[in-house]
Amino acid sequence: MTAPSSRRRLELALSGIVISACLLRTQLADALVVRGDGCLYRARPSLALQYYRRALWLDANDGTAVDRFVFVAMTLREGGALRDGIAVASRYLERNPDDDVVRMDRAMAYRATGRPAQAVTDFATVGRRTKDARALTFAGFAAEEIGQRDRARAFWHSAVAIDPGFPAAQHALTRSGSP
Repeated sequence: MTAPSSRRRLELALSGIVISACLLRTQLADALVVRGDGCLYRARPSLALQYYRRALWLDANDGTAVDRFVFVAMTLREGGALRDGIAVASRYLERNPDDDVVRMDRAMAYRATGRPAQAVTDFATVGRRTKDARALTFAGFAAEEIGQRDRARAFWHSAVAIDPGFPAAQHALTRSGSP
């Protein structure tokens, strides 16, 4: 009689742990992001990346974890980490297409990996949706990089229309010979 009773207790305890883990996965993911931030502050970006990866394993829809993951991957400047960052951001954006913070991160990662054509699309999307002169200016630089000078000037003009005092867009227009 004791064997089935102990087995039932073990099954109940394990069930409780599994249910708790499912209910608390968002909080656990948040805690892992905080741990990653702590590692980042202590200048241990590779360890921070591991914590952010674990957070994403628990909650793939944690925008903060995605943002941090891609950002740290960019700071490491390692090809594998950057590719992982782009992949993580892309999967997240399939489910959360309106997250402009992650879209901007992905655009910067595209730029860092020499993929300006993809970067210009993300920069332009963020710039238009949020009326962000900085994102539109980056879109212009990415467009210029792939030889689309007229498109680049259009982005810079849009940036100046949003923020007439934005120096990077003004400089880009002056340098391109556009008023």
